[in-house]
Amino acid sequence: MAGRLILGETTPRRWAEALARLKKTRPLVYTITNFVSAPLQAAGTAAIGASPVMSRCPREAGELAEAASSLVVNTGTPDDEGIRAMETALPAGKNIVFDPVGYGASLSRRTLVDRLLPMCSPAVIKGNYGETGMLAGGERAVRGVDSTAKAPPEPSRMGALAQKWGALVCATGETDIFCDGLTALSVSGGSRYMGKISGGGCLLGSLMGALIPEDTASGAVAASVLLRVAGERAERKASGPGSFIVCLLDELAEVTPEDLAGQGERVRKIWEVNQ
Repeated sequence: MAGRLILGETTPRRWAEALARLKKTRPLVYTITNFVSAPLQAAGTAAIGASPVMSRCPREAGELAEAASSLVVNTGTPDDEGIRAMETALPAGKNIVFDPVGYGASLSRRTLVDRLLPMCSPAVIKGNYGETGMLAGGERAVRGVDSTAKAPPEPSRMGALAQKWGALVCATGETDIFCDGLTALSVSGGSRYMGKISGGGCLLGSLMGALIPEDTASGAVAASVLLRVAGERAERKASGPGSFIVCLLDELAEVTPEDLAGQGERVRKIWEVNQ
């Protein structure tokens, strides 16, 4: 697992440090993902200054996972080759972001995720409200790969999930909710266009992979803040969902550590154990 996992220690200064460190070190982020989102994930990873490598080839998955600073596994569009690559990469990877796309959409996907997760020690488990809620023991709230849940899972359920896997859990939606088992934080802001493009949540997983190698909690929260800041700026320049994607990539490249350091008002504590 990556470094600090404690959400209570994360600050805007640490978000800024995570982005500054990324731009200096250009971490290699190995991503096994779906063919729908792969181009956006690769472009977004490169835009913020990290180095993406995208492969679903089982023959090289273990070697790439060992070499990379982090591993992002996304279960969207599962096929035999991609599944074998995940099975090979997960035991060898570090700083793993696990994105159970479509968990609950079918029995096959649910069985796959339930089999893959025990193969690794995830640093972050990230899914939409429906996916995360189901993983945390809630009822099915997924249609295809989209969440039908209007609200995030209960923080106490997310906390139990975080404790079970020793991971930071993130439920994405109108606000992103982070929970480390002791504390839950919400991150607000963003663009209305994020709900009108495919792959925005998957992109967040890749940004997390790029930012977490030294500090899981701060890097993951920094990724959410960064994407929301870039989304707001892109919306002001875009004329629709298509141009928004182009503007979003441009704005991701322009967000600076100093920008993140000034975004503290976006994040607030919403839950704490024994409060």
